[in-house]
Amino acid sequence: MLISHLIGYLFLKTVLHCFGDEDCIKVLKNCRRVIPKTGKVIIVEVVLYSNDDSPFSDTRAKFDMLMYAHTSIGKERTEEEWKKLLKSAGFPRLNIINIPAIWSIIEAFPE
Repeated sequence: MLISHLIGYLFLKTVLHCFGDEDCIKVLKNCRRVIPKTGKVIIVEVVLYSNDDSPFSDTRAKFDMLMYAHTSIGKERTEEEWKKLLKSAGFPRLNIINIPAIWSIIEAFPE
């Protein structure tokens, strides 16, 4: 955590999909509390895209079903769900980078 304070970045990979929205907001608010205004949270998670014709679209949908089956509250989220979740936690600016993989990179910036 000390390194995060020095460089101003936090990195979360495949963590938030395990939790419901309320718990995700708690985690993200804690992230917001410890990073400087010029920092960011880097999140690597599945993002469900509405018109996804990539080779990963079926796998992303299956990941969503697996999260529901294994956690009952965990889920994969759409772009809109990520935007709403991050805004609620104090990250109104974000950048979603769709990479050639199952996961996407989300950069979340504080107010």
